[in-house]
Amino acid sequence: MNRYLILLYILTAVLSLASCSEDEAPDYMIWSADNRSEGNITYSCSIENGLPTCTINVSGKGGDIVLSCDNVDRLNPVNGNSNVYDCGWAILTTEGKRLICHFPENSTERMTLNDQISISANHGNRVLNSTISITRQFDDNIQEPMPGIVPDEYKFKLVKAAFSPFMNDNFRLAAPFDLITFRITDYYDNFSLMIPEYTEYYDSIVWCADGFPDTLKIYAKNCTSSSTEIHYSSQWSSYFFKSGRINHHLKGYRDGEVAYSTSLSTDLIARDFLCYDWTDGSIVLTNPTYHGVYCLLDRKYKYQASDTQEQNGTRFASIHLIGNDTASVAESLKQSKEALTELMTDNFGQAQDATDKVEAFKCLPANNTEIVKYWEIAATRIALLHRPSSDDRREKYYLHFESK
Repeated sequence: MNRYLILLYILTAVLSLASCSEDEAPDYMIWSADNRSEGNITYSCSIENGLPTCTINVSGKGGDIVLSCDNVDRLNPVNGNSNVYDCGWAILTTEGKRLICHFPENSTERMTLNDQISISANHGNRVLNSTISITRQFDDNIQEPMPGIVPDEYKFKLVKAAFSPFMNDNFRLAAPFDLITFRITDYYDNFSLMIPEYTEYYDSIVWCADGFPDTLKIYAKNCTSSSTEIHYSSQWSSYFFKSGRINHHLKGYRDGEVAYSTSLSTDLIARDFLCYDWTDGSIVLTNPTYHGVYCLLDRKYKYQASDTQEQNGTRFASIHLIGNDTASVAESLKQSKEALTELMTDNFGQAQDATDKVEAFKCLPANNTEIVKYWEIAATRIALLHRPSSDDRREKYYLHFESK
């Protein structure tokens, strides 16, 4: 009998301790941080009246930090029913217990921006909340010219003036195949359509970027014994074909050498497929327009990208190579296949097995086309199609892609 009493006392004590442990468990979200850009981002977390506040300070150079809440099962969507919060200068994504924060680099802002985001999670029968407070201080990212002997009045800056999303949709971040516009200003941020006085110091000013084969002269002065010819572009635009960061440079040449240089970085973030967004992007019902897409710093290929169409709930579009008028038919076919394959490989890696992939597509053209290469990413299926010649159409290769 005593043995049973002892066991009962032990069981009661264990249950009591378990109950106390549950009562003493924190009733607020416990955050940890993986700061992947410590030079540009600082992080702290405080608790007031049981509500955690995570404070993130970010410089204009941007970066990444991942917050994790390990005492909940899963974070709820950031904004309504969406897992992504995007205010242009901050992109927050919930993924399980993690809040992934990305801050694109921005070297043109001249202000401090603030935002507060509420994050919640279910913890048993309770809903726990936290506040994410973000401050971006852009002033520290104002371009500083290279030190040297060039007087300030002859220095200049490279500025990203704007970008035009594909089909003129309202997106805040540039993607591949969006048109980006650049400007040159003086050292004091003044922009002029006329030829500014600071150009007199240089023989030419050249735009280039790391990893790109070509350059563009935005200012050139050609002097002869009888005249001086000046070419100047205060603003210019270009497309780019690949997502990621591009480091641009504007170099002023004098007597054959670089006398002064300034730099700018831009970030291209792909949507569902390059510039195409299957959810928020525009569509046309009939007669899609084909938009010319070129890169001034890589003139090897030019493309035509079609408007987005929709058929039976599936969105689709196509990309074609703009061929060389002087090339033979065989040369044009070979170049098209190589250029479109290179475009896909640069963005999405090697093609996958194309066997029996016709059934995966819902909007393939009715004519007798063949899937030569196949790629598949999170939201999109892509096929490199070969269309044989017919009485009214010439033989060609082109990309056809659809939403999943």
